[in-house]
Amino acid sequence: MKHYEFNYNKNFSCIADKCKHNCCIGWQIDIDKKTLSSYQALKETDTRFNEDNFLGHTFRLNENLRCPFLDGDNLCHIIKNYGENTLCKTCKTHPRFKTFFTGITETGLGLYCEEACRIILSSKKKMKLVLVKDDEEKSHLSRFERKVLKFRKKVITILQNRKLPISDRLFLLERTCEIDLGKKSFPDWIKVFCSLEKLIVNDFTFNDFPKTKDFAQIENGFELEFEQLLCYLTFRHLSRAIDVLDLRVRLAFVILSFKMINHIFSIKENKDLNTLIEVCRFFSSEIETSDNNIFDLLDEIEDLVSLI
Repeated sequence: MKHYEFNYNKNFSCIADKCKHNCCIGWQIDIDKKTLSSYQALKETDTRFNEDNFLGHTFRLNENLRCPFLDGDNLCHIIKNYGENTLCKTCKTHPRFKTFFTGITETGLGLYCEEACRIILSSKKKMKLVLVKDDEEKSHLSRFERKVLKFRKKVITILQNRKLPISDRLFLLERTCEIDLGKKSFPDWIKVFCSLEKLIVNDFTFNDFPKTKDFAQIENGFELEFEQLLCYLTFRHLSRAIDVLDLRVRLAFVILSFKMINHIFSIKENKDLNTLIEVCRFFSSEIETSDNNIFDLLDEIEDLVSLI
């Protein structure tokens, strides 16, 4: 098994109480069976682990949607008193995501974490995978897996061609996926996004868009940040394709996601890195944390294929 991580992973560490969007607030957290058993064993010596703080295999959030183990300083009681190794798998791995191929695992960081988002978008180096573990067993990739990796490499090469403006790179992506997102009008796309499952409380919603006929033009001055955003979306979503058509559809999903993020960013008063981070975090938390929302968007895109 070969294990790869993105070159930005090493720069990440949780900023804990400094985080504006604490992952211990508003999220239902699943607890694996082994960890739950260890927590139940602690209830005799630590009243925090009493049954009232659990709901089946999850933490029971309080009336303010806070994890019962989050203290008044927004620090985790479990980490402070028992160490990170006692965390459940969900808390221990957040905000990491994994992609699997035969004999290959890739680990990245999700944009729904504001610190991970800051690290990804502010990186000056080209995004790439770095081998961190290798048991020297040969990886027997399937024919389709090799096709996915080849297609993904082609897309990343286009995106990281810094001789071209990001608008030209995006145009080349649209030609590569061969799916015309313009077959559905911008107001119709907004209706699609508004129909998706609402996941967390945000100051901004997809219903807040001003009435316009089309997506906004790409904002100037953020070429590098947009490159990193598009590469992140590509690495995360193309890798999960199940067939050749799905590869094209998922590339169109990457383009649509970028256009939506850029549009939200364009209507913000302050156009700086912090604002872009907040927009990306909002989009990721509403879309990428829900398989249902992703699949609904993929279905909408796939319906356009027959219209071309």
